[in-house]
Amino acid sequence: MIKNLQDFLAGLLFLALGVGFGWAASRHALGSAADMGPGFVPLLLGLVLALLGLLILFKALTFEALGGGRVRHWGWRPLLRLLGGLLWLAFCSGPEQWPWVGTWFTGWPTLGLAAGAAGLVLAVVPGEPEGASGRVWLWAIALSAAVCALWVGPLGLDLPVWPTRAMH
Repeated sequence: MIKNLQDFLAGLLFLALGVGFGWAASRHALGSAADMGPGFVPLLLGLVLALLGLLILFKALTFEALGGGRVRHWGWRPLLRLLGGLLWLAFCSGPEQWPWVGTWFTGWPTLGLAAGAAGLVLAVVPGEPEGASGRVWLWAIALSAAVCALWVGPLGLDLPVWPTRAMH
């Protein structure tokens, strides 16, 4: 019997995300603790997240919450804004970053990380009262510049920062 619906749903979400990240990380080379591969840390974090989900599920099934832990309302708009922003960021990163799509988008131009990060911030930040929209744009530009500087500088990751033309 479910005694706390909010915790039950949160536990299921954490468990599903942890198992999903663990499965995705296991497709990469794991290495060893002394010589870690690219999938080692994501696999450990996925397992920790799944364990946390199991603990939350146990709590939801054993301890009663005040009012049954009902979910009063679902935040559909923030969820859709977040998913839209993440899809925009994936679209801007270029088709080379999506090996599961195949060759459908080969040759498409890449908008770059700068446009992706700015679009993600603008999608996630809710509408501000009048006069504050300039601050949202300022934060979007500052955050995308910081992400791009980190990407190109110390990390040196292979992802286009600026827009590129399509290869024909």
